Amino acid sequence: MRALFLLPLLAAAPVAAAAQPAGQTVDVRLTSFDFTPAEIHLHAGQPVVLRLTNSSGGGHNFSAPQFFAAAQVAGGQNAIHNGTIEVPSHQTVSVRLTPQRGNYRLRCTHTLHTTFGMRGRIIVE
Repeated sequence: MRALFLLPLLAAAPVAAAAQPAGQTVDVRLTSFDFTPAEIHLHAGQPVVLRLTNSSGGGHNFSAPQFFAAAQVAGGQNAIHNGTIEVPSHQTVSVRLTPQRGNYRLRCTHTLHTTFGMRGRIIVE
């Protein structure tokens, strides 16, 4: 009898999960020594997937500690360490989050990468 009661709930579960908004995907390319785009514009409270692709032969990272601390991270949080995501050469890392309003500093913290111009802004309005 209990199984008959739970059956409608189990049948509805996949529908509820599918109703979650996927959000916008923002592609960010990491190269030597640049972020493209260098200025990322997002909307506060709206889910987004940041897809970070390192197209260079060396490692880079996407470091924005204040941005990640303010955001609600919903997927890929294991990739974030102290507000930084390492993106190995020729690989892509994606993070799903909901950003909070603000103007955040972005940079690559690898030795001299910021000095060579690998920096930018994340603007959430």
